Amino acid sequence: MAAPQNVASTAAAPQQPSAQMRLAGGVLLCLLIAVVAEWASSYAPLIGAPLFAIAIGVVLTNTLREPLRLKSLRISEVSKLALKGGIILLGASLDIGDILRTGLDSLPLLLVTIVVGLVCALGVGRAMGVDWRMRCLIGIGTTICGGSAIAALAPVLRAKAEEIAYAISVIFFFNMLAVFAFPPLGHLIGLSDTGFGLWAGTAVNDTSAVVAAGFAYSHDAGIMATIVKLTRTTLIIPLVIGFGFAMPWLDPDAKRSDTSLGQRVYNAVPMFILLFLGAAVLNSLGLLGGYAPDIQLIGRWVLVVALAAVGLQGYWSAFVGAGTKPLLLGLVTWIAVGVSSLLIQTWTHAL
Repeated sequence: MAAPQNVASTAAAPQQPSAQMRLAGGVLLCLLIAVVAEWASSYAPLIGAPLFAIAIGVVLTNTLREPLRLKSLRISEVSKLALKGGIILLGASLDIGDILRTGLDSLPLLLVTIVVGLVCALGVGRAMGVDWRMRCLIGIGTTICGGSAIAALAPVLRAKAEEIAYAISVIFFFNMLAVFAFPPLGHLIGLSDTGFGLWAGTAVNDTSAVVAAGFAYSHDAGIMATIVKLTRTTLIIPLVIGFGFAMPWLDPDAKRSDTSLGQRVYNAVPMFILLFLGAAVLNSLGLLGGYAPDIQLIGRWVLVVALAAVGLQGYWSAFVGAGTKPLLLGLVTWIAVGVSSLLIQTWTHAL
């Protein structure tokens, strides 16, 4: 008699949606948010669709997370796929010569702000009594590319799961703050599109936040900020190598890792940047014909979808768990990078 009962209970159990269905549900939700954000931006163009998309996502995830079953919709994957896809499509509307020229021109500024940020994170963090691993994670997350840099460096440092989570929460908090604070501050200071693009590209932590803040300021500022940020992201490679070689001094008790440093560097290479450059090469050679403007429009839509997914991951409870000292260290490091970027641009008359 037991077997029929088991069969009946199994048959009565609700079937769980497949992974593909959950991903499709996440894409649909983010697409709906993007449509609403675009509609709202038509009434408030100074705010723009990127900021509206993030704001709507944050409100939904902190009020209707359970009714919408957001945990099952694979929002994180939607965010990563859409952000990378949108940036690649953006490349198809740009000239490779302009990209390389902008990237090289911004390199000295990037190097200075990275050094300032790392010195601040390691020095001030030590004075505050923050653990050395946390100092390194917050430093590279603030100066390079947020969560991606933290994820790439974590295996080198052999960081614990809670340390990684805390560091990412700190960086994400300032990402959200930067998205809404930088555009009005830029207008208040009177920054040009180029000046704001350089500032956002060097001083905002994560790629998604850079894209949101840049395009909220203006289209030209958004393109400038994105190119500078992608240039900055590639610097994760020498930094990971540098931290790898510095491990005996950072952690005298360090044991040999199963994964070679070379393999960790290879895993840290952002493939979507190469595809972004490849798309720009195709456009520069005229192989895309007259479709570049349409591709640019699609790419802009995809980026708004990605930013809606970013907003849906903005859990306020995660920020509380970050702790006071790491949060304060993140703030000090972020301010140091942002101020140094503006000072250097003022000195070089780039504003």
